[in-house]
Amino acid sequence: MSTRLILLCQPATAALRAGRFPDDEAPDPEQQLAVSGLAAALERPERTLCGPARCARRTAEWLQWPADDEAALREVDYGRWAGQSLKRIAADEPSAIAAWLSDPEWNGHGGESLGAAAQRVGAWLEHHRPDARLTLAIAPASVIKAAVLHVLRAPVAAYWQLDIAPLTQTALSRHQGKWRLQACGAPAARAAGRTETE
Repeated sequence: MSTRLILLCQPATAALRAGRFPDDEAPDPEQQLAVSGLAAALERPERTLCGPARCARRTAEWLQWPADDEAALREVDYGRWAGQSLKRIAADEPSAIAAWLSDPEWNGHGGESLGAAAQRVGAWLEHHRPDARLTLAIAPASVIKAAVLHVLRAPVAAYWQLDIAPLTQTALSRHQGKWRLQACGAPAARAAGRTETE
């Protein structure tokens, strides 16, 4: 059976707008109208999953679709940098920022390296046995980037070459045990009606 997995990037938060590392914030309240509108634009999934972050859970509430928590869809753990300004850390710890941007296995902030996060997401994709033809997963951009890299078998260093905007969708399909990228970072309304052809 061919199945599809739609990864919906959770909406913007105050941290994102201010250039801070994520720290489990709720989405901006003004995003509710846009998210509610997606319920009509998106193809109705048979199952909805969401990461454990407040932003993902609130998005599921705004869509008004029952959602199951999925721990593998959690944001990268940025350790002591969580909630801190990227600009400030770059000024205070320039060598640490340089290491983080150049070495996917660096985790000197005390949290999770990008490589470890990519491995976590890749393992989830490979062990994910969907019981629905269409599953929607609400997740942060970091998780979606990791999923795309896994499907394309690209190195984790390519993480920085991907931009996933809030409230866009990335569509994956699985056929005979293999994942394929159908759309990446597409506006939800435009890509909602896309169907798979094998």
